Amino acid sequence: MTVTIKRNTGWFGKGSRISVKLNGEKVLKIADSQKTEIIIQNDKALLQVTQFGSRNNKTEVTDGDTVEITSAKWSYILYYSLLVFTLILNFSAHSTSLTFTMYITFLVFGFVIFFGSFFLVNTYHLKILDNKIKN
Repeated sequence: MTVTIKRNTGWFGKGSRISVKLNGEKVLKIADSQKTEIIIQNDKALLQVTQFGSRNNKTEVTDGDTVEITSAKWSYILYYSLLVFTLILNFSAHSTSLTFTMYITFLVFGFVIFFGSFFLVNTYHLKILDNKIKN
């Protein structure tokens, strides 16, 4: 019994492979735009992916399912929020009397919140495609 997995995450996380877990055990890693098949032992299994400890939804899969891994909208929102935060911080540092210590403190605080949020929100989304579509 097999399950097909397709990675379609776009540019987000493109630089490294995503670990695929089946029933909590890591079975393989999948690269960007890659398609692979895994063998499941029972009629059903719990599928999850992770990259650098990021969170995502768990999906129950059955024989013949095709699962697509995509980037969650929160990933992009967090990335662009960090970008805007950094730009605002740089602008305020040049236009006000923000000291170097305060600047570094705000910058570190922003990065801690940014990277910490990847453990709180779903970075990737697993979606079971229509089984009639076999690509």
